[in-house]
Amino acid sequence: MDEYKNILVPVDESNQSYDALKEAVSIAHRNNAHLYVLTVTDISVATVNARLIQYIQEDGEERAKRTFDKASQIISDKISYTTRKIEGTPKVNIVQFAKENEIDLIVMGATGKNAIERVLIGSTTSFVVAHAPCNVMVVR
Repeated sequence: MDEYKNILVPVDESNQSYDALKEAVSIAHRNNAHLYVLTVTDISVATVNARLIQYIQEDGEERAKRTFDKASQIISDKISYTTRKIEGTPKVNIVQFAKENEIDLIVMGATGKNAIERVLIGSTTSFVVAHAPCNVMVVR
């Protein structure tokens, strides 16, 4: 069994991402690992409209606050963790974050909130599994 020191869990307010967070907390607790809780505000759709970019950024701030509030209730005082909010394309930014922060394990839900993107482009989870620099655990 691998011992993990840095675990990343991307969350997006979906039930599956919170299930993944619960699993990641359990793994982090067993391994005495540090947990990174990441939200990514997808601004890729708003690259030409300044008002839309501002709206998406403001909405992303509100969503991140709700997500981190719920995450803190799930995590409580069980482990050490860091919350991070970034902007960009979620699937690319998750992989990039993992590379830049020496992540040993990514724990994420099988599906997230963005059903339209899954149909048109392919799922974030599939991309992360294919491109991550570490193990990826997919929680259903």
